[in-house]
Amino acid sequence: MSGPVPGGFAVGGLDRLPPPASGGRLGEGGQRLVQRPGPAREPLVSYVTVVRNAVSTLPRTLASVRAQRGAAVEHLVIDACSTDGTRALVEAYAGQIDYWVSEPDGGLYDALNKAMSLVRGSLVCVLNADDWLTPDAAARALAALRRHEPRPLEPAPRLILSAAWLHNGPRRRLWLPGALDAGSWLRCPNLCHNGVYATPAALRAAGPYDTRLRIVADTRWLLAMVDAGVAIHRIGAPTVHYVTGGLSGDVTRHVQECARLLMLGFPALVEAEAWTLLHAFYPWAGNLRPFADRCPPHLGQALRDLARRHAGDARLQAALAGAGAEAQYGQAGRVEPVRPLAENLQRGAAKLWHTTREWVAGGRWQNPAA
Repeated sequence: MSGPVPGGFAVGGLDRLPPPASGGRLGEGGQRLVQRPGPAREPLVSYVTVVRNAVSTLPRTLASVRAQRGAAVEHLVIDACSTDGTRALVEAYAGQIDYWVSEPDGGLYDALNKAMSLVRGSLVCVLNADDWLTPDAAARALAALRRHEPRPLEPAPRLILSAAWLHNGPRRRLWLPGALDAGSWLRCPNLCHNGVYATPAALRAAGPYDTRLRIVADTRWLLAMVDAGVAIHRIGAPTVHYVTGGLSGDVTRHVQECARLLMLGFPALVEAEAWTLLHAFYPWAGNLRPFADRCPPHLGQALRDLARRHAGDARLQAALAGAGAEAQYGQAGRVEPVRPLAENLQRGAAKLWHTTREWVAGGRWQNPAA
């Protein structure tokens, strides 16, 4: 389950990270430096947490991994030289962490790329330092893997998309996984990155996170899965409590990076065409108001002209078809897609079921004890 991919990106294979060439490592530790485990007999889930200065929230994250039931897990913690006591906290929990290191990095996605060389699991999930798992998260993900994979210890390229509890201040709602297909290049995948489980083969197929992007590299990573033909499976159950905020909460920068992402993904596009696509398909239309001057007077006609200019680009044509561009060609303004009634009923039933289940359980995982 380990090995390199083109470009030097490695998945698994390392017990520990080599010291940074420029120095600056503050420490490392964890159980795998004390005793190397034997060959896995059952599938394992690897959770990767990249952290900087999160001493107040990290204990809850660590506790939620320790409390997983019905599945074997490992936890890798990559600290970016925190200055608020986070490193001391991680050292205190070293007996319950598979591996941790505190050293300089080039940002969140650079740290994640390094961490992927350490994973041993059949499934890998990124868990933020201010988020926490439901107690059955790993078991649910592995159950989904077993349903589709005859060899769960050496699984094929697969991605499992789960739901998440989305916390925005005192409010909470169930975030069900949206579509992930060719049209997602234009629609922006409506998925919680921390509710995504990837097999090592899928990680190798997609390649590393694109560190040129500071906010939407996780979106680019998901789209790389689509381009690589990775098999995609969904579970409607929530596996993580996700707290809004951070860089992804900067909606202006998010929109700007999405425009850059389109131009990176489709190099033949010029900037004006990228903004046409955003105004036609970006899912959170209200965030586009500061960029109203970049919307063409007749959006549908501009979209049709764009499709004609790039008629030979098969990937872009597939994205336009998947996003429903044809319905907009005759419209001066944006056309909002209408979700089919059956899908609305199904999503509503799922939200009611999981909300009721959480309420009956007493909400005990709203704030697990450290």
